[in-house]
Amino acid sequence: MNTNITNNIRRFFIIVLIQVLILKQINIGWGGYHYIQLFIYPVFILLMPLKTKRFVLLLLAFFVGIIIDMFYDSPGLHTSALVFLAYIRRYVLKFLEPVEGYNIDATPTIKTFGLDWFLIYSTVLVFFNILWYFSMEAFSFQYISDIMLKTIFSFIFSEIIILLYVAILNPK
Repeated sequence: MNTNITNNIRRFFIIVLIQVLILKQINIGWGGYHYIQLFIYPVFILLMPLKTKRFVLLLLAFFVGIIIDMFYDSPGLHTSALVFLAYIRRYVLKFLEPVEGYNIDATPTIKTFGLDWFLIYSTVLVFFNILWYFSMEAFSFQYISDIMLKTIFSFIFSEIIILLYVAILNPK
């Protein structure tokens, strides 16, 4: 079996286990509100190789999102957010494309493109993923202040966890 496929299968199981066994249990908030939810599962789509076809990426996002939704008892929230992330990934990659272009066989990691590039890449995609998630959860602009507070706090802590995951496990 291709080592790239093996690495992605291994990454899938590690990420799902961390998300549902550890991060789901962490609820941080004050005043009766839970403003911080930790998400690591977007890193699965972030670290997919550049040559991954868009249709395959969307299917993988749907599959991972459904599994996360089953553990969270959230009917489609994680799925829609992750499919949205997979959809906009192409545009973010195009926006961040270096002058010399991408090596089509590359995987978007810190080692491949550098910390600055990966930080911008992951920040943009994770922020929009979390914003989409909380917008769909509330599904009303009446709660825009709560949506923004949850998005900002969850984004900050989730981005830190994602960067730690990428730095510690050094995915290939």
